Amino acid sequence: WNTPIGATPALEADSQALINAFRNSSPFGEHLDVNIARFSIPLYQATSGTPLQSVATNLGGEGWGQGGPGAVGTMPIPPGARPDDSFDAHMAVLSADRTKEYGCWAMNFNGTRAGAWYAQLCATSALTGSGVRPPANTANPWWSAHGARACGFPLVAGLIRADEIRAGRIDHALVFAYPALRKNRFTPPASTNSSDGADYGIPCGGRIQFDPSIDVTKLGLSPAGVTIMRALQQYGAYVGDYSGALSMYADNSPDA
Repeated sequence: WNTPIGATPALEADSQALINAFRNSSPFGEHLDVNIARFSIPLYQATSGTPLQSVATNLGGEGWGQGGPGAVGTMPIPPGARPDDSFDAHMAVLSADRTKEYGCWAMNFNGTRAGAWYAQLCATSALTGSGVRPPANTANPWWSAHGARACGFPLVAGLIRADEIRAGRIDHALVFAYPALRKNRFTPPASTNSSDGADYGIPCGGRIQFDPSIDVTKLGLSPAGVTIMRALQQYGAYVGDYSGALSMYADNSPDA
């Protein structure tokens, strides 16, 4: 996630056709959105005093209790923390020492089970590691391949943060989603795939890059837009999920 693409990247043989399919896949038109208000990731920072909460899941990924179907795990949840107000209901919490992410999908409180936290899927990820889970076709146990995104990525991976926009620099690859990703396929660094999508498209884990020869300061963008486009030139963005539009993701916690 923190490695630049470099000067001479290898392109897929049908790269132009894949990009054309990507550009024309959204019913909302040919523009790339950054999800902030909804359908994004609220990112919270735990402290040493943040209470641990029990979270039951339909499926527990790596680091979630015993893992597997019905796993129950614990995570620090800051007071007032809530999942995204959308169908995906993602939520991510960083450990107090900022070495671990607790990431959940379809998270709720008092929803499925009264007086308790519940999620469809939760997993942890070591922020000092590679950010890559074992691929689903070789993972043992099988559930260790799964994360809170369809493509298996940690939720903080590729997320645009407010402090990066203030600093005017993003030093990592971004993550994006779109309607016509190649369904039921993935390539590293993705570890799983989406069952939604199309028969032809960039699969989970595929990476796009904005042409680094273009001067992004001449495109009429806001300062934040320039920062994002420079990251897309230097690091690119990985397909991380299915979306109904051409979407990238920014921290949408109240603090952000």
